[in-house]
Order: sequence, then C-alpha cells, then structure tokens
Amino acid sequence: MILTQGRPAASSRGHLANTGNGPRLQVLDIRHRRYRALVDPDTAFWALVPNGESGGARERGVLARYLRRRPAFLREMETLRFGVSPAAVYVNPTERCNLDCAYCYLPGTLRRTGLHMPPDRLIEALGLLRDFFRDRGTEGPKPQIIFHGSEPLLAKRAIFSGIDRFGGDFRFGIQTNGTLLDDKAIAFITSRGVGLGLSLDGASAGVADRTRRTWAGRGMFPQVVRALGKLRGYPNTNVICTVTRENLRDLTRVVDFLHALEVPTCMLNPVRCTRPGGRDLKPADHVLAPQYLKALDRTHALYRRTGRKLVVANFANVL
Repeated sequence: MILTQGRPAASSRGHLANTGNGPRLQVLDIRHRRYRALVDPDTAFWALVPNGESGGARERGVLARYLRRRPAFLREMETLRFGVSPAAVYVNPTERCNLDCAYCYLPGTLRRTGLHMPPDRLIEALGLLRDFFRDRGTEGPKPQIIFHGSEPLLAKRAIFSGIDRFGGDFRFGIQTNGTLLDDKAIAFITSRGVGLGLSLDGASAGVADRTRRTWAGRGMFPQVVRALGKLRGYPNTNVICTVTRENLRDLTRVVDFLHALEVPTCMLNPVRCTRPGGRDLKPADHVLAPQYLKALDRTHALYRRTGRKLVVANFANVL
C-alpha cells in the first residue's frame, strides 16, 4: 500500500479510472450501434467511445486527455455549486389561476381556492430580496425577479406596485397565460421594459385549446393571439409552447405562426410529468425528437428567407 501524506492511497495515485482514488467513469449504453458513453458524475464530463473498445487505445487516449483537464473541471464545478451568487428569483404572487390546463403541475384545489399575496406583503418580500442582493455586493447586471404562477396577473395590483417601487433594484419579468393582458396592462409592462412570457400551445384554436382551457372548458386562443398582436415589435417578449401528444405534429406550424407575429424568442418545452395530467400527455422521446428537429429546421429556413430570427431558447432542456 502507498501512503500519501500519511494516508492510504490507491496505487494508481489517481492516474487510472475507477480505482477509488481518481475519476469514476461510468459506462452508459446509449443504444447506439457504434458508440457508448463514458461519464464522470463529479465533473459532468462525458465522451463517446466506440463499442467493444474497453481498455482500447481510443478509450485510453480519451482518459489521458481527460485526466489532464479534470482538475480544471473540478474547480469549475466547485464554482458553479458554491461560488456563484444567485442572479434571479422566481416569485409566485398568487396560488390561483383562471385556467385549468390539462397538464398543469400545480394541484387543482390550490389553483381554485389558493391565496393572493397582498401588495404590502409583496413589497415586504421584494425589500428583503433587495437587501439580500445588496449584502452580496455582486457586480454586473441587476438581479432579476420573475413573477410566475399559477397566474401572476391575478395579483396584478401587487406586482405592478412592486415593479414601480423596485424598478431601480431589479430587472422584472412576468410569465402569464396572456388572458388578462388588456391594453392598460400592456402599456404598463412595455413602458417599463418588463420581460413578458406568454403561453400558447398551437397555431390554431383547434390545437391550442385542447389542453389550455378555463375552468368552464372554454378555450382562450383568440385572447392570447390578440395580446401577441399588440406586443408585436416588443423585444422582451417570448412564448412558451408546452409540447404534448396533442400538439406534437403542429410544432412547425407553431414556428411559422410565431415568426409571422414577430415573436423574437420561443420555448418548445416538453410537458412536465409532475402530475398525472402531464404524464398522460407526454410524447415518447423518440417520437418527440423528429418533430422538434423539424421545428428547428423551419426556424433556420425562415431566417434564411427573411433575415429575421425566431430563437428557440431551451435546446438544453430537450437534449
């Protein structure tokens, strides 16, 4: 046995994988006819190596290059885990929602009868967050507050008061279903440069309203599209399209539709499986992937034809 600073150490001194004193490279079968993956969970490192080469020259070459860079990868992960200050906070100013989307990740009783945060309580919370960020003394852009939900515009008075009170301290964003965006609300939001995300699950009412309806079962597609039309040209707009079995084959039409409305950014989010509704509507990954890639191809074709981009912002989520 070799001693390192008085402690037992593996004889490899960390120069080999999976000895107990170095990297732990796990072999993953990715169901590819030519390749498998090597993964080190401590650093999030991964590599592809040919099948049937366990201990082969290619695999040893990958390991040698990785070992040279592993200390830097470990430092980077340490910084990401413990050295980076928070830059954004999601605030849910209400538990309620005026829609009953089929895949919602929040319980229905909460969305029906939950609590609203009164303006003074929200102002107090934002003041605490402001003090927190000031104490951190971080440089760079202002921290961001994203009002999320359920449906944050049900607490419109509270969040608009907070935006006016703390506009010098935070960048603000609102994620909304878009049904409560009247002219007055749009004027307030755009005049203050607030980021605005809307939800829309299809390029037609026949598709979008299958999963997004009021508690009475009525679709809201026209109201959301009307709001998007009024936001045309506003650079801080994005649209989330939650991808389910109901709209999977509509994604290229969604891209065409949003591009025509001059939406600058969208997200094609695979449905969450937090609750039974989402699990029932989730498409299989191998079915989703080709449709998703077709939608990406369409954004590129539209850019080449028009010179205007529709950025798909959540590529990593799908990967």
